[in-house]
Amino acid sequence: MRSKILTGLLLAAVSVPAYTATVRMMGAGNVTCKEWTQLRTSMEYFSAGNWVLGFLSSTAWNTGEDILSGKKAETLFKAVDQYCIKESDKSIADAAVELADHMLDNKASPQ
Repeated sequence: MRSKILTGLLLAAVSVPAYTATVRMMGAGNVTCKEWTQLRTSMEYFSAGNWVLGFLSSTAWNTGEDILSGKKAETLFKAVDQYCIKESDKSIADAAVELADHMLDNKASPQ
């Protein structure tokens, strides 16, 4: 029951972008884009990267949309890189929400 409540909150954050500013993200999702960009020069980005993969996996699970089929983690991380270049003051949670929305809308990219 508790996991359904948490996943419901997560789904709400993904489904309704207007609420993302009021939904508290926990864990590595709070890493800023500036920090993410710095971490990407080493293997230390992987903790934050796993948070992104978990967020996207939860989105897929909760929507029933197989948005991760055929996707590679590194390609998804590069999408976060691109977001963070443009939005350095945002967090990787913001990047993950944007990426999830894009993937749900386009279901075919990024590969």
